[in-house]
Amino acid sequence: MDIFISVFLMGLLGGVHCLGMCGGVVAMLTASLDPKVRANPKKIALFHLNYNIGRILSYILMGAAFGFLGALLSQSLQMNMLDKSLRIFSGVLMIMVGLYIGNWSSSIQILEKIGAKFWALLQPLTKRFLPIKDLKSAFFTGLLWGGIPCGLVYGALSFAIISGSAAEGGMIMLAFGLGTLPSLLLMAGLSTQLTRLIQKPIVRKVSGLMIIALGVAALWMPINSLIKGDEYLHIEINKPHQIQMNKPVKMPHGKTNFQKPTDFDYLT
Repeated sequence: MDIFISVFLMGLLGGVHCLGMCGGVVAMLTASLDPKVRANPKKIALFHLNYNIGRILSYILMGAAFGFLGALLSQSLQMNMLDKSLRIFSGVLMIMVGLYIGNWSSSIQILEKIGAKFWALLQPLTKRFLPIKDLKSAFFTGLLWGGIPCGLVYGALSFAIISGSAAEGGMIMLAFGLGTLPSLLLMAGLSTQLTRLIQKPIVRKVSGLMIIALGVAALWMPINSLIKGDEYLHIEINKPHQIQMNKPVKMPHGKTNFQKPTDFDYLT
């Protein structure tokens, strides 16, 4: 499955997690707006749009940084095994995200605790834009909001680091951000009852299972490649090489001409 589709679906299916984690943030940000703005659906929609544009832009910037880092690692180490290891890690991380969303395991929170240290550096900056009064402050708050510790984001970033370039890494995180967008935009217009329905345990479990399936699919390619690579190496090692030395070629008038030796002849 295409990596862009995979991370988009991970963001889309992880929407039930976004509602629980980010719903409170959105409610808090919206509560500070002027009552007249909150009463106007079009105006409130613009604020929500700016929150999310800033948030997705932060994902793109992080994806570009991770993609650039991955490119540096692959160029400097020049190890095919490193690429396969990172792909396996990405698949495992996606499975961990699925287990977390389905409420079966909270092991992904180990990464969130590490990310909390980074968020501690960003959080003081949010005070410059709070309380939200205009669209500009909504955008910059959303930009910083992307740094909130989130296992779902870290799962997507693990795919950005194996992309091979900053541009690809940014595009991967754009796909992920667009996947998370529907749930957060709909939350602004959904009733409390419908929001609670989406967060029901059965919905979370189904979403978690689907993300786990995506993780298993992501694991298959690098693991299959390792197995086939080992089999190929085994065959090549055990296969006797039949090397034919260059033989003289008879030319007209009794002359003999030798074929030009190849690079392989020099090596052998």
